[in-house]
Amino acid sequence: MSMKWDISSLEDLEHFIWRCTACGTCKVAYDFGPPATAKPICPSGTEFGFEGNMSSKGKIAFARGILEGALELDEELVGDIYRCTICGGCQNQCQLDHKPVIPEIFEAMRRKAVEAGAGPLPPHKNLTQSLKNYNNPYQGPRRLRTDWTRPFKKAKKPIKNIMKQPAPVLFYVGCTGALNQQARPIPTATANLFQKLDLDFGILGQDEVCCGSTAMRLGDAEEFKRLATHNLELFQKLHTDQGVETIVTSCAGCYRAIKKDYILSDAYEEMMDGIRVVHTVKYLHELHTDGKLPLEGELAMKITYHDPCHIGRHLNRFEVDEDGSQLWEGAYVDMSEEDCLYEEPRELLEAIPGMDFVEMERNRGNSFCCGGGGGVMTGFGDWATKNAGLRIAEGMETGAQNMASTCPFCHFNLNAGAQRIGSDMKVYDLVELLDQVVPEKE
Repeated sequence: MSMKWDISSLEDLEHFIWRCTACGTCKVAYDFGPPATAKPICPSGTEFGFEGNMSSKGKIAFARGILEGALELDEELVGDIYRCTICGGCQNQCQLDHKPVIPEIFEAMRRKAVEAGAGPLPPHKNLTQSLKNYNNPYQGPRRLRTDWTRPFKKAKKPIKNIMKQPAPVLFYVGCTGALNQQARPIPTATANLFQKLDLDFGILGQDEVCCGSTAMRLGDAEEFKRLATHNLELFQKLHTDQGVETIVTSCAGCYRAIKKDYILSDAYEEMMDGIRVVHTVKYLHELHTDGKLPLEGELAMKITYHDPCHIGRHLNRFEVDEDGSQLWEGAYVDMSEEDCLYEEPRELLEAIPGMDFVEMERNRGNSFCCGGGGGVMTGFGDWATKNAGLRIAEGMETGAQNMASTCPFCHFNLNAGAQRIGSDMKVYDLVELLDQVVPEKE
C-alpha cells in the first residue's frame, strides 16, 4: 500500500526556528520548590560546554545558519548536529512558540544532512546498513531474534508464534531486548510474568522487524518509512487474521515510535483501527489497579527510579493556537503530561512488598537523560557511558542501592555507566522486579 508521510523538512519548520529568542531557559531544569532548585538538563551541554551544543538555543542557531546558507554541512557541523540525545529536556523548559517542535527541528537538521550525503556519522552507517540488511540495527540475523525464548521451550512453556496461532495480545519485543545480550532479561521477565498471569499473548519471533525509531532519530526518513509501512501493514493483518487487539511494547523507543512517529502516516487511523498500543508499564499498572497483579513475598531494597525520555517528556501533548483565536496564530498555549508514564512505574514500585522507594533530584519531566538515545550510544559511546555515570551518581546520592527503569536502552547504558564509575548500583527493569514477586500460577 502506498502511504503518504507528513515528515517535516527544515524549510517547513523555518517559521518556528525564528521563534527562538536565545533566552537560554532551555539549559536548566527548574523546580520552583520550595526550596527552588536548578540543575543542568542538557547532556550535550554538560559534556561539551559549547553553546552550539547547548540545549535548543545552540541547536536552533545551527538550524538558522543552515537555512540562511551561512553554515555548510561540513564534518564539524554534522558532528555537532549528532551530539545530542534528542532527550527533549530543553523542550520541557522552553516557553516559546517553537517549544512543540524542538526535537522535530533537530531531527529535520539530521534529515537534511542525510539528504546531502553528509550524515549520519560513520559509526551510524553500520546501523542504517544493518537495518537495510537485517531489519534490525544490531547486525543480527533474523533467527537470533528468538534466542531468548529457548528456556521457555525447554521448560515446556513455549511462547506462541502469533503468525501461526491467534492471540489478542502481541508482545512486540523490540530489537534491543531480543538482540542485545545484556538487555535479554527484560523480554524474558516480561514473558515469564505474562505466563504467570495467564495472559493469552504471542510474539512475532523471526518475523519481527525494527520499529524504525533508530532510523528516524538518525535522520534517515526513507529507511524509517520502509520499516514503519511494513509494520503498519503487518499490524493490520494481525488484527484481521490473528485477532490482535493490543500491542504491548517493553521498549520506550518502540512505544514512542508507534505512538508518535507512525501517526505521521495518512493511513495510520485506518491501519491501526481496533488496535491499542500500550507500554508494559501501563499494561501492568492497569492489571494492578484491577486487582489482577498478585504480589507476594518481599523484595527488601532501597530503590530509585529513572524516567526514560521516550515514555516521559517525548509524550508531552501541546496545545497550539492554530487560528489565532486565543493569542496569535501558531502560539504555544499549554502543555499536558497526561500521556507521560510518570506515576504508573512509581506506583508499581511502591506496591512491591519491602520496597523502599526514593526520588532523585531530577525526575519526571525534569529527568536527566541516561545519555544513550538519539544515536549517541553508537556515535559517541564513551560520552554515553560517562553521562550514564553522572545519572548513577545522582541515584547514589539518594542512598538507594539500586535503580529501576522501563527502557532496555536506559537499562543497558546505565549499567555500563555504573561499571564505569565503579559503583555497585544495579539497574533493573521494573518488569524484572515484578517477576520476582508475582507467584507462579496454581
